[in-house]
Amino acid sequence: MKRSLAAFITLAALASNLYGYSQEERIKDMHTMAQALANVQKGILYNNRQLVHDGVESLKKASKNIQIAPKSDMDYSSTFAKSQAENIFRYAAKVGTSMDEGKKHAALTNYTKVLNQCVSCHNKIRKWQNQ
Repeated sequence: MKRSLAAFITLAALASNLYGYSQEERIKDMHTMAQALANVQKGILYNNRQLVHDGVESLKKASKNIQIAPKSDMDYSSTFAKSQAENIFRYAAKVGTSMDEGKKHAALTNYTKVLNQCVSCHNKIRKWQNQ
């Protein structure tokens, strides 16, 4: 009996650590990403490369953390969110590169691509349609 209980507790602990990214952590990362996007936009508008780079680095760091636990075997949301996070990372890097090269229109285009990835993910994962 004690072995069964110990095995159950161990299994429960392992399962909870498998998706140890809590809703609170996800909310914190989403707030970080929103602030980073605001900084990037402000940096582009004010031609402030440092503000853009700080925003880009913050955005890249937070996007690496994004995880969604699948609700079933057929749930694609975790794969989709991971893909969107990778796209955000890639486009954010392009924003920084474009600013370094003095290509503000290209930076703004890539900023828009980042924002599109965010909205697309929120539409699918958070069911934003018609709300």
